[in-house]
Amino acid sequence: MKSSIVASLLFSVALAQDAQIPLKEKAAGWFDKAKSYIPSVTPSIPNPIDAGDSAVADKKVQKINIRNYQRLLQPKIDGEEEWLIYVTGGNKSCFGRCGKADAAWNQSVPLLAALPQSAGSSELKLGQVDCEKEPVLCSAWAASCPSIFHFTVPQLNSLDPTYKPTSPLRVKDLNVTSTTADEIVRLASRAPGSYIMDVPEYSGVLHPVDGMLAKFGVQEYLGYFIWALGSTPSWLIMIVISFASRQFMGRRMAGNAGRPAPNTYGTSSPAGAAPAGGPAPAAAKPGTPGSAGKGGKKRR
Repeated sequence: MKSSIVASLLFSVALAQDAQIPLKEKAAGWFDKAKSYIPSVTPSIPNPIDAGDSAVADKKVQKINIRNYQRLLQPKIDGEEEWLIYVTGGNKSCFGRCGKADAAWNQSVPLLAALPQSAGSSELKLGQVDCEKEPVLCSAWAASCPSIFHFTVPQLNSLDPTYKPTSPLRVKDLNVTSTTADEIVRLASRAPGSYIMDVPEYSGVLHPVDGMLAKFGVQEYLGYFIWALGSTPSWLIMIVISFASRQFMGRRMAGNAGRPAPNTYGTSSPAGAAPAGGPAPAAAKPGTPGSAGKGGKKRR
């Protein structure tokens, strides 16, 4: 009886407190609660400056891929060319760290396009390689993200078109956190304060134009091999290695099973003769079973 009275009193107190809440506050609470169930569909507005830089970069930058890089970077009879090729990637090839370098590159494109060209200087061309879309090309070039490949494509001699001059290559790795547009612009030879000549020239076997692999036409095959090896799961590689080693050891053991056991002393010895390098057998004593019939005494 007492418990029912206490419960009714508590219920009355709760109703009294609820009645003291103004209607305006109740409506605001209902509105906030209903608004929480509505998903936010307002799209994020991109930065107009970054969007404009990206649009300009798409118009002025040549996309480099496995099908056109040889044609674009080969010496031409028209004149000398200077190529700045930006190498970037995504989550797989750059681990999602190329965002700042991408923004700096997009900002540098209109600045590079506006650089004045003096008489007799090489024409500046801009290119870009996306390792997320061109993994074979990046594997063949051994390119890291983000970086700049600077090619000086020479002019062919019109009198001797068979002679192929070399194409100097300089590779500049970019910092993923501190790269600026000014740093990229000064990689062009015509830019004020250019430091491209301070970057060491690369002339190894992986040179895309003059390297030994490129001359023999096997650089792309190497790129396919490296890409396939990197895309293969590690567990599959371990299974193949284990299967190959078992096959090799099984054949080796089967070949050894049919061979006679090797002679310890090198040559076979007749019965009773001392083996080479070993002690001579002891002579049989008189009266022993070994001397019966010859050296033993006769019975009387």
